[in-house]
Amino acid sequence: MSLFCLKSCELNDKYLLFAFMKDKEEIDFKKDGFVGQRMTYLPGIVKKKVLKDPRIKDLYITHIGIFPKALGHLRNRPLGCSQFILIYCVDGEGWIETQGKRKKISANQLFVIPPKIACAYGSSSKKPWTNYWLHFTGENAELYAPPTNEVITIPPTNDSRIEERLILFEEMLQNVEDSFQLEKVVYANICLKQFLSSVKYLKVYRSVKKEGGNSLLKKIIAFMKNNLHQNIRISELATMCNCSSSNIYKLFKQNLDSAPQDFFIHLKMERAQKYLTQSNLKVKEIGLKLGYDDPYYFSRIFTKHVGLSPANYRKEEK
Repeated sequence: MSLFCLKSCELNDKYLLFAFMKDKEEIDFKKDGFVGQRMTYLPGIVKKKVLKDPRIKDLYITHIGIFPKALGHLRNRPLGCSQFILIYCVDGEGWIETQGKRKKISANQLFVIPPKIACAYGSSSKKPWTNYWLHFTGENAELYAPPTNEVITIPPTNDSRIEERLILFEEMLQNVEDSFQLEKVVYANICLKQFLSSVKYLKVYRSVKKEGGNSLLKKIIAFMKNNLHQNIRISELATMCNCSSSNIYKLFKQNLDSAPQDFFIHLKMERAQKYLTQSNLKVKEIGLKLGYDDPYYFSRIFTKHVGLSPANYRKEEK
């Protein structure tokens, strides 16, 4: 018998040969079976219910688990997998190979392998990884998936919220383990959307913990809200903030994907909607309160942004 206990893997597998050449030590390579591991899958009978449930059929977990200090973890998928595979390394090191390229993955890094892509992945022999992994699919899985075939780094910082993400993973795992209760499966898969979003929209996810956020942007928005009765120019905002008009424009485009003028109109229309539903003010009076002397112009702006005229909006919402 060779130095390796190859079990279900082929001796001539190129990934095993690479591991043999690199590690040169006795390792029991295996797909799973690690001390303290947890793993579960969605039973076929439950999957049938999921595929009929409009709340979660667009995105759902098929397999999920945690492999702690998984020395010898090795998986080769020459035909790929029918689901997306997400591997989140929280400690140690490993590697992932897709499209003929082998990439190292270490603590606080994550990798998503798309469906039906030949791949292989394994743990380092010197610093075996602890990885949180899951398989997911669904009608809209591609829309929710973080970028694939690239190492995503999630460095620990004061605003990283890493622990919250791991707690969310634990909630998914626990509830899929109890998959005989459909409500728990539903909950787990709603959590999946938040979990994937916390990676795909990492900056947004972290922004909750940023102290004060973007103070300049907040200052400008507060000024706008307090002056909805006026017509503010970008140059006025720039003077108030002691910066250039172009910087104000960039600030809004980068953070809100909107020009300052358009955002100001948006705030005005939000306030107009409140007046229409929470007061008996006439449309003309509401327009005046928001800096529109011409009631017909105000009605056109409102209709363009809301999709209904002020009068029709009041009828539907009040």
